[in-house]
Amino acid sequence: MTISDSLKQYAGSIGFPRSAAMERILEILFDEDDDAKLAQAMPGTLPDLVKKTGWDENHVKKVIGKLSSRGAIGNKMDNPDLFRMFPAMIELRDMTVVTWKEAPQELFELWEKVITNETATFLAKVKKMKIPPMVRVIPVDHSIESGGSILDVDSARKIFRDAELISAGPCACRLQAKKNGRGQDCPAPENSVCMGVNGFAEHFLESGIGEILTNKEALKRVGDAEDAGLVHSVRNNIQKDMFMCNCCSCCCTGLYFINQLDYPGAYAPSRFRVKLDSETCTQCGTCIERCRFNAISMDDDTPIDLDKCYGCGNCVITCPEEALSMEEIRPIEHIRHT
Repeated sequence: MTISDSLKQYAGSIGFPRSAAMERILEILFDEDDDAKLAQAMPGTLPDLVKKTGWDENHVKKVIGKLSSRGAIGNKMDNPDLFRMFPAMIELRDMTVVTWKEAPQELFELWEKVITNETATFLAKVKKMKIPPMVRVIPVDHSIESGGSILDVDSARKIFRDAELISAGPCACRLQAKKNGRGQDCPAPENSVCMGVNGFAEHFLESGIGEILTNKEALKRVGDAEDAGLVHSVRNNIQKDMFMCNCCSCCCTGLYFINQLDYPGAYAPSRFRVKLDSETCTQCGTCIERCRFNAISMDDDTPIDLDKCYGCGNCVITCPEEALSMEEIRPIEHIRHT
């Protein structure tokens, strides 16, 4: 590998020291000496980077433009004048996959190798560090009985009814899967179901990702995602600016971490959990097909593994006998307040 020492250190800082695949990814993204020099100078505003590199402003802008178009660098949502390297592997993966329109096939294959072959070791370290999940599941609205138990913060529809600006963009996980020959039978709708509201929407649009949606269009996509049995996942905090992914088990990285790498901390569960009325259940198996967390079986003794239930509600809304329901088991404090 020919990447600079600073880029090798960056690979280590996001959890992949001495990873040949990650170093090759960085070699592709930062393929000229000036790219690596600018990366080493970050974070910084345009004047900061001019001073640190000793280049003229136009050249700094040129290199920023190149690396931004590849999704290799970004700016902070709350400080758009500050350019930076991404602090987490998954952010770098997502941005390079959806932003770089002419990315070589090798890049997608390398990301597949990192996710499927090299992430297990990284996640083992994360488990020991006990880092709280950045993302949480929220339940399908109509899986919860109306009557005040569901709070506004748990409602996908309220997020998009109240949003001032909404954007939808391509799903990095599904795009990567498609580029690597996976996900041919993915149930996700063709239209983008990864959506941001307010500040996130503005940030995505400024990055050249996605399209503007009306509130009505966004609500339609929420319903389409639920019909397809996708899992709503949002930031694990309470604030005005939000994003919502709609995850499948065949393509999405978070569910891969949970189901294949046994890392339950990829998502925080919702405040709810499924409850079974065994006398009403006819064991038709509909719920098994709908569960993205492999939590349901036809085992007479333990048909539902409650430790694996993330409270998405997908099984509840399609149970023909209404044998499943959702119960609130976690307080509002379960959600991080920032």
